[in-house]
Amino acid sequence: MPGFTRDVTGLGHHGTGDLEVQLRTERDVERALELFRASYAAA
Repeated sequence: MPGFTRDVTGLGHHGTGDLEVQLRTERDVERALELFRASYAAA
C-alpha cells in the first residue's frame, strides 16, 4: 500500500520479512490491520 509501506528486499534491516510498515497515525494502524489479517490467513 503506497504511503506507509516499503519493500526492504536486499536492504540491511532488523526483523523478519521484506516489508516495512510505518505506523504514524491511527488510520495507518487500521490499514495495517487489514494487511496483518490477510497475511496471517494466508500463512
